[in-house]
Amino acid sequence: MPSAISVPGARGLWLEPDEAQGPREAFLVGTEFAHVHPLPDGSLHAALPPSVAAKAVAHGWAEMHPMARQGVVPPNVVMVYAPRDEAEIGVVLQLIGAALSFALGTYENGPTTF
Repeated sequence: MPSAISVPGARGLWLEPDEAQGPREAFLVGTEFAHVHPLPDGSLHAALPPSVAAKAVAHGWAEMHPMARQGVVPPNVVMVYAPRDEAEIGVVLQLIGAALSFALGTYENGPTTF
């Protein structure tokens, strides 16, 4: 499904409204919790659990969204860099999984392996 707030061609990751049980900061807009930018970019924006967002930024996997730096969106909204190989795809999938569980309201602080 297209993203409601990104560039043309971006694909949004959405939940059905009744599944979206996470806090407001778990969503970019509506029930969209992440979107992937079209190629050749391949990066994505995601609303990560705050502890995961901080760790992803600290480890160089992501940076704070420009609108978060301006205080327009919560600081847990980040841009995750496009993966370059299969190992990096695994990390990005972990981050998307964390965003999904945060949006579902099921995220519990747990270990991440990046």
